[in-house]
Amino acid sequence: METREWQVAIVGTLDVENYGDLLFPLIAGAELTKRLGRVKLHCFSYAARTAGEWPFPVTSVTELPRLAAGLDGLVVGGGFLVRFDKQVAPGYGPPTPAIHHPTGYWLSPALIALQHGIPLLWNTPGVSYGDLPAWGDPLLELALSQSSYIAVRDEPSRAALARFVSTECIDVVPDTVFGIGQLLADPPASDFNRLREASGLTGPYIILQGVRGLESCCRFLKRHADRLRGYRFLALPVGPVNGDRTEFLDADLPGLVRLPSWPQPLVFAELIRQASAVIGPSFHLAITALTAGVPVFTPADLKIGKFPGLADFTGIYPLPAEQDEPEEFLARLGKRPASPQVGAVLDRLAVHWDRIAEAIRGGATAAPEAVGRFWQSLPGVLEENALRRDAAVAALEARSLAAALEARSLVAALEARSLAAGAVEDERSRTAATLEAERAGSSTRIAELTRLVALARTEIATRDRRIAELLRSTSWKVTAPFRFVGRLLGR
Repeated sequence: METREWQVAIVGTLDVENYGDLLFPLIAGAELTKRLGRVKLHCFSYAARTAGEWPFPVTSVTELPRLAAGLDGLVVGGGFLVRFDKQVAPGYGPPTPAIHHPTGYWLSPALIALQHGIPLLWNTPGVSYGDLPAWGDPLLELALSQSSYIAVRDEPSRAALARFVSTECIDVVPDTVFGIGQLLADPPASDFNRLREASGLTGPYIILQGVRGLESCCRFLKRHADRLRGYRFLALPVGPVNGDRTEFLDADLPGLVRLPSWPQPLVFAELIRQASAVIGPSFHLAITALTAGVPVFTPADLKIGKFPGLADFTGIYPLPAEQDEPEEFLARLGKRPASPQVGAVLDRLAVHWDRIAEAIRGGATAAPEAVGRFWQSLPGVLEENALRRDAAVAALEARSLAAALEARSLVAALEARSLAAGAVEDERSRTAATLEAERAGSSTRIAELTRLVALARTEIATRDRRIAELLRSTSWKVTAPFRFVGRLLGR
């Protein structure tokens, strides 16, 4: 084994309070030291951290261009790093606007490594499957084609990178947090024992991740508190940077314990290893528990995202719900021998770290020549993109002008139709008014005629009645001879 001290950089989100992210450098340092001897691991992220405030020193990526020439290798990841979206974590961003976000903590360091001929090594990062923009294609193609070793954590990540480099050049390797066991002492370290004593966790306890979405499970635990009285419940925020808060958990849960501060990552791992069960959606919470034979109860869908790799492990179960009976949950509590799949994963990880160490030991690469050729082609690429952009803008402007003219014609046609419709409506209104007036006049005339007819009928009836009375009278009968003689004389 060499006596020199190897200078190796690792990049990622190593400056945030997130349990899994803080384990990657610790595991990488241990694995590389085992294979290379003395290793100085340089951690690079957006923000600088000191050893006093952080589990390990972190250097800002602003310093990487100055320090890169003295490195023997650069490791990217792990974690969900290969992405272009801006919402990495609330308020998380680069130290200067000149550094692009979020590629400033993974892609830019990779290109700097290639520029200096440093072996570039991908340590099982996750890849965003659907948002790799076209503008980043030349950079990703350069970075991946010149990498000394590429490993991603799942098949969808490999498929996402297949358009930049052959899939035969990309290994699928389990998340390196499966190797956490080698960093934990047996028996546990004194700082863990002190924390356990101070927190009253001397007996069996169950870890609850401090996230929303466990309300039904908490009601289940409260409902069966009498059956669980031998257990304490430890509230742990696995990723405060992602919004984990112990306040999300039911404060009335019997036996609930909250720690005074967020624990160091190895103490965190020991808390998981010594638990009777863990409950929560965290990927690295589940991995750590599985390596120790601790049962995992998770709301995560094991068929999507980063979880399909855990689906075949024994010891991982769905969350208990409020209405469930407790017997099955109680029977699953307590540590057991780790799943057989853990041993197979550790064997694959051993090969993974062997290949990384071998690449570092191999020394400088020929990547600077490829990077130089890329710089030569870059003006042409930028010019071509600018021409395409200008052509697209011109086409868009032409389409906009045509659309505007069409819109004006349409508006004019609509206005003409509106005016015509208004004229028709006015004529309809006038005609309707005239007809209404005529109808009203006719109704009045009909009413008057009806009244006159009724009056005439009344007069006729009165006249007929009077004539009838006259004809029936005595005087009319007595004078009848005289009226006859009068008619004769008249003739």
